[in-house]
Order: sequence, then C-alpha cells, then structure tokens
Amino acid sequence: MTTTTTITTDDGVRLWASRSGREGGTPLVLCHGGPGLWDMFEDVAAMLEDDAMVVRCDQRGCGRSQPCAGPWTSDRFVADLDAVRRHFGLDRMVLLGHSWGAQLALSHALAHPERVDALVYVSGTGTGRRLASRLQDQLPRPAR
Repeated sequence: MTTTTTITTDDGVRLWASRSGREGGTPLVLCHGGPGLWDMFEDVAAMLEDDAMVVRCDQRGCGRSQPCAGPWTSDRFVADLDAVRRHFGLDRMVLLGHSWGAQLALSHALAHPERVDALVYVSGTGTGRRLASRLQDQLPRPAR
C-alpha cells in the first residue's frame, strides 16, 4: 500500500511525498535527479516495496510539490530532505540518489552521518579531489 502526503518545510514550502512497502528494516529514501525528474523512481519503488519501506518525495518546485521561487541552495535541499525524514519518523535511512539526487543524498549524508546507514550514488557529477579527501578522512580506519 502506498501512502501519499504533503510535508510543509520550515520555510513554508509544501512537498509531495509517499511511503510504500513493508515496515521494518532500514527504509530506502529515493532522491530524484534533475531537479525536475520527479517521476523517475515510481517504477523502482514498485519493484522494491516487497523488500523494503520506500520513501519518495518531489523536490521543491518539482512535480507535485509546490511551485516556489527558491531558495535553490544545497543546504535548503538538504533541510527539505531532512524534513521528509522527520515527517516519516525515520531514525536512520539508506539514501539512493541519481544525478542531482546523488549530490543531494551525498550532501545529506555528510551533514547528517548519524542518520544515514548507506548511500547509493548513481551517476552523480563526481566528488572532486577535495571532497574525496574529506570523505576518505571520515571512513573508519579499517576501511581506508
């Protein structure tokens, strides 16, 4: 069963979101690319919902979310994603992002590592040397 809802962010923008799949385990939160590719994960969510709870949202200004004038900053999108996490009562989550959504998922994982069990980074723009070094420094010693 899929439940859809509207989440109001701390700056008043309404985001469309859905939750489907089975309860229990670590939820999978899908971050679409674009911004603007709001409908890209519908089939993926349907394929995964027998195995996991799947959460999707349309990013601000996209798809079924409220049109708005911004702000269009990485920090704002990270705060929006965290509002979705809080709305669904998710303590920890797996983030899967594609393209711009991969950058968003990575930014959220860096800002809130205590909330992210895993990150699936699909066709992002890359991390660059400085960010790659920062990520390497955050890994536990045995994984470096």
